[in-house]
Amino acid sequence: MSIFHKFAGLLMGVLQLLWGTLTNAGRLLVNRYRQFPIAYTTLSYFFFTMAFCYYPVVGHWLTGFVMMSLPLAIPCGLISCIYLLYKQQKMIATAGLIWVLFSFLVVKRLVGTSVGDIDMGQTQTLKVLSFNSETFPTNINNGFDASPLKADIACFQEYSPNQQIERQYAAKVEKLTCFDKDREIGLALFSNYPIVNQYGRIWNRIHGPDINGFLCADIAYGTDTIRVVNVHLWSMGVRTNQAVSALKAGHIGQFCFEVIDTFRRLKEGFKNRNEQLLEVESYVAGSRYPVIICGDFNETPMGYSYGKLSQNFRNAFEEAGQGLGFTLNRHPFCVRLDQQFVSSDWHIKTCQTLSGISFSDHFPVVAQYVLKKSLAIPANILAQRKPLTHTMARN
Repeated sequence: MSIFHKFAGLLMGVLQLLWGTLTNAGRLLVNRYRQFPIAYTTLSYFFFTMAFCYYPVVGHWLTGFVMMSLPLAIPCGLISCIYLLYKQQKMIATAGLIWVLFSFLVVKRLVGTSVGDIDMGQTQTLKVLSFNSETFPTNINNGFDASPLKADIACFQEYSPNQQIERQYAAKVEKLTCFDKDREIGLALFSNYPIVNQYGRIWNRIHGPDINGFLCADIAYGTDTIRVVNVHLWSMGVRTNQAVSALKAGHIGQFCFEVIDTFRRLKEGFKNRNEQLLEVESYVAGSRYPVIICGDFNETPMGYSYGKLSQNFRNAFEEAGQGLGFTLNRHPFCVRLDQQFVSSDWHIKTCQTLSGISFSDHFPVVAQYVLKKSLAIPANILAQRKPLTHTMARN
C-alpha cells in the first residue's frame, strides 16, 4: 500500500472519529435541551447577545434590539446557570458562568472607573467639549454665561448661532439647516487652533427635521495635524414618559400605541444609525492623523455604534470617567448617549459629564487628552504652532 493510501485512510479515520464525536455531542445537547428548554434557550440567547455586543459584525436593525437587551440577558443567564448546577448539568452551567464573567468586559462600558486625574507633568493638554445644546433655548440667550463651555475644541449638536459661544473661539466650521422661520439648527465645530481642512454633511430625513449629520475637520495642533469628527446620529424622538403616563392613567389603548410607536422608532433608529456610522468611519478608518470622534450617538454603550467604534477606538469616559456619567437630562435619565472616542495616539487624562449645565435635554461631556508622542518631546517644541488669536479671520 502506498504512502498516499495510508495517509488517506488515516485522514478518513480521523474525520469519522470527529464526525462521530460531534454527532454524539449534538444528540446529547438535544436531549438536554428537551429536558431543560427554558434554561438552555436563555443561555443561548445570552451567548448570542454577548457575542454581538463584543463583536458587532452584523449591522441589521434586529441586532440593535439584541444588544440593547444585554443588561436583562446577564441576570437571566446567571439564574439559568444556577438552576442547571442544581440539576447536575455541570458542564453547560460552568460554561455559562464563565461567559457571565466575560460579560463584564462589555458591562464595564457603563461605568467610568478612573481614580482621578492622571499626572503627566508639563505636557500639552487638549481640552475637548461635546454638547447637544438643543438649539440654545431663547430664554437663556440674554446674559448667558458661556464660560463653562469653553475648551480648546468644542463640538455642538442641535446648534443654533450664539454669539456668546462664538466669541470664545477663533475658528469654526458649521453645517446648519432651516429649523423654522426664525432660526437655523445643525452642527458646529469650534477651535482655538487653525482648521486646515473640513468637510460636513447633514443627512436628509423624510417627514422630519434635517438635524443629523457630521463635521470632519483637520486641525493644526502644535507640530501635528489631528482629525476631529463631530457626529449627531439619527434621532429617534422616543419619549418613554408618554407611555408611563398613559399606563398610570389606566389608558391601556394609549399605552399600547406608545409601546408600538417606541418599537417603530427604535427600529428606524437602529437601521439609519448603522448606515450613518459606515459613512463616518470612512473618514477615520486608517487615518494618518490622531483621531477624536465625539457627539450625540443616540445609543447606549450597548448599542451597535458604540460596539463598532470600540473595535478600533477607545472611549474616553470608559477609561477616564467616574461613576455612571449619564448625559440625558430628561426621562429616562439613566442613559449615556453622548460619547468621545479617540485613536491609540492619545492618552486620556480626564473625562466628565457636566451635569451642572442643565438648560438642554443633554449634559455636556468634556475630556482632556495628551498626545502620546508629547510625553517624549518637550512641550515648548509641540507648542511652536500657537493657537489662533481671536482677532484672526474665522474659517
